[in-house]
Amino acid sequence: MIRISLDFLEKGHLHQLDRYLSPETQSIALEVIFWALSYTLFVQIFSHVLRKVYRRTKIWNYARQREGVFLGNGRDDAVLLTCLGIHHGFAAYLMYKGLTTNHPNTWRHGFLVETGFEVSDYVALILGIYPYAKHDGFKDDIKVALVVHHIPGIVLSVFVMGCGLYKNSHMQKICLCLLGGAFVSCLSTVFTYALNFQTQMTQVAIAFNINAGFFLWCRWYIYPIESIALLKDVHADPALNDGILLYLLYAGGILMAIFNLGICADVLPKCVRYIKRAIDGVTPIETKPVPSSRDSMLYRSGAGGGGNGGRRRSSILVAVDSVSPVSSKARRLSMTTIMGMNAVEDVVQTSKNEDDGDEDLDQDDLAALHRTVSSMGDNDKKDR
Repeated sequence: MIRISLDFLEKGHLHQLDRYLSPETQSIALEVIFWALSYTLFVQIFSHVLRKVYRRTKIWNYARQREGVFLGNGRDDAVLLTCLGIHHGFAAYLMYKGLTTNHPNTWRHGFLVETGFEVSDYVALILGIYPYAKHDGFKDDIKVALVVHHIPGIVLSVFVMGCGLYKNSHMQKICLCLLGGAFVSCLSTVFTYALNFQTQMTQVAIAFNINAGFFLWCRWYIYPIESIALLKDVHADPALNDGILLYLLYAGGILMAIFNLGICADVLPKCVRYIKRAIDGVTPIETKPVPSSRDSMLYRSGAGGGGNGGRRRSSILVAVDSVSPVSSKARRLSMTTIMGMNAVEDVVQTSKNEDDGDEDLDQDDLAALHRTVSSMGDNDKKDR
């Protein structure tokens, strides 16, 4: 069995900085930087690979019709949630291993893995790279929530590690339940993206409500109980209760409670809608229009497919332009034969492949094609 040691992260420090920062503080900072860089490379590369993989699955077709949790469209959200799920799962595993084997340093690595992600997320937001690039469609309200959500983890990391609080079992259980709940939520949401809401709504409703139930159990049962126990331990320790740590714990708890309330306000109404939809088959899931996916926006702007737009969109728009009423009759007829039929063939082929997740066409394409076909018919009558 292959074993990977992370001991080098515990001992990392620069002797030149020992006059200004303790070796312990340096090792914490260096490990956070290490995990932040690791996650940045992982998400930038793996998201690109994963997008190509998902284009060949049913997720790409079914998720397109759903609003995402973090990103506007379900297609893009499935990619991000898979990346987050892998990351959260790795961090939760280290925490679980440290808790169950009574090895606090292993738990500490899991905590700093998560802190590194939070730092990386801030950097991505500032630099405007994935998942915060223009066409990624990150929701503005979720963006604000995450900015607030990341603050406790980053600020507390130095204090939790520096004062030895990471050895407290209540602290370990709090972070494990929060991260474990996030891990399960990521996997469950990606699973529902792979289901057809028209024919598999019962499975969707069951999966969604089980996920919501586990989330609520973690956030509103385990978290409050262990938080109260942790605060009692801190109050009982003279070395911990006479300083800023206690105030930071209270502030972090309040911010986390606000974050939990915001998620509940979004999730609980969906639980009801999913159950009603599974029963009556007509209750709408989405309460507002679903934003376009990243691919659709890139195709529309001509940024996809090497700068020439997407393959299907290219043939349709060229056909639309070619048969425009402002063009000459001769050019219109010739280009209709050459390009218009390609566009129609694309539409037919898209319809055939709809259940196979091979859908690159959006409603703007179809609307433009329909208008063009109608104008072709009107002009043909006039010419006769």
